Amino acid sequence: MTAKQPLRRRIARLTGALAALVLAGVTAAPASADRFDSYVALGDSYAAGQGAGSYADACFRSDHGYPVLLDASRKIVLAGNEACSGATTAAVRTAQIPSLNKKVDLVTITAGGNDLDSIGALVICSQDSGAACNAALAQRAAVLQTALTAPAASPFFQDLLAMFNDVKAKAPRADIYVTGYPLLFEPGAGPAADPINGLTQQLNAVIAKAAQAADGGRSKVEYVDVSRAFSGHGVGSTQPWIVGLPPLCTASATCGSQTADIFHPTADGYAKGYAASLRAAIG
Repeated sequence: MTAKQPLRRRIARLTGALAALVLAGVTAAPASADRFDSYVALGDSYAAGQGAGSYADACFRSDHGYPVLLDASRKIVLAGNEACSGATTAAVRTAQIPSLNKKVDLVTITAGGNDLDSIGALVICSQDSGAACNAALAQRAAVLQTALTAPAASPFFQDLLAMFNDVKAKAPRADIYVTGYPLLFEPGAGPAADPINGLTQQLNAVIAKAAQAADGGRSKVEYVDVSRAFSGHGVGSTQPWIVGLPPLCTASATCGSQTADIFHPTADGYAKGYAASLRAAIG
């Protein structure tokens, strides 16, 4: 009996240790590793789904937009779609981020284009691809160049960074995915196509740089490039995923209501461009 007792105690200790290891393995992994139970979408018209049709409200939120498409995944539950057409980084900070809370575990953001009035530049270039277009693009390129080379002195860069940091503060356990914008035109599709695409590339570079600067701490901030997914599907391609100018429509004054969705993704663009890129990044 006395010889067996030490062996029994050793077996008991070993069994207890194994049980503790198994329990630690089960509880150590965060819930977000398998599922996001509280996803909130923030941003502008590209986050809302404008261009895809079937709008629910004046913010141009669409069931074909990428937040709703991500919600279709069994591992992602959309708790709130705060995105709204026309939103700037300031509007996201004041009107959208307050909806976040500590339970939110996934946030997506598409914003920054309206700070530059990108659509305004596109309207100018659609009417006049000459001096007026060049001036509009040069003005915005100068803002982006400062953001890339001297971010501390760039109001635009600091606005992006403040927006990302505000999200981190309100939703400290969330994984944050920041998207860029697609290149709107196929190369050489028109006189202003390549300069406009170049401006978009600069804008995306600034957004990526700000996201990288915000990354760290408990919250992950990751930039997601969507331009690759849209490659070959810009305006001027055989299968565009971007809403182009309707026939005979060359200026906002003559296009009427048709202008609302111009230069926004189609339903295919949101599904195969935005949602697909985000799913790949989120894993």
